[in-house]
Amino acid sequence: MIFTNKENEHIKLSDGREIWLSRACAVVNTVWCIVDGEPNLLIGQRGPGCPDEIGNWNLPCGYLDWNETLKEAAIRETWEETGVNIKDVKPVDIILNHMDSPWLITSYVDGDNTLKQNVSMHHAIVYESDKLPILSSSNCEPGEISDLKWIKIDQIDDFTYAFKHDIRINEFIENYLQLTLDFI
Repeated sequence: MIFTNKENEHIKLSDGREIWLSRACAVVNTVWCIVDGEPNLLIGQRGPGCPDEIGNWNLPCGYLDWNETLKEAAIRETWEETGVNIKDVKPVDIILNHMDSPWLITSYVDGDNTLKQNVSMHHAIVYESDKLPILSSSNCEPGEISDLKWIKIDQIDDFTYAFKHDIRINEFIENYLQLTLDFI
């Protein structure tokens, strides 16, 4: 058989161990807070400290650390990048919860940049609150986030997104959010 994949690279260490460079596992979090029946989506703008997509907007996301579950990574990345602690959301306020298992898994080569081939686990939480949580980028790497916003559905197309997040946002709205809101 013939495959079109590029072989994983590896590094041989002086002690004989080999380290393989392969795809990275990322978590992407779609966080909706419903206030007075109106869904608000959490997004952040990539700052000058990011390696790429500077100035574009994205959902809270990042890489899985060693000894960390997908759920732990999703919660951590949301807190680090936005200051929102999903663990603080009371179970009675949760309308839809995809934090224990992803609602979508994607795997694609990011254009010609073969150094960025992520397997992305898309998690989501939709919950009700009497007010939007205060946002803060003080927990993340310096320069990683330039701005943070809660936006309404009719504002989604007003932003330029990194990593095809606009496609994922619209998929979530079509497949999950609209059905959920219809039952509220």
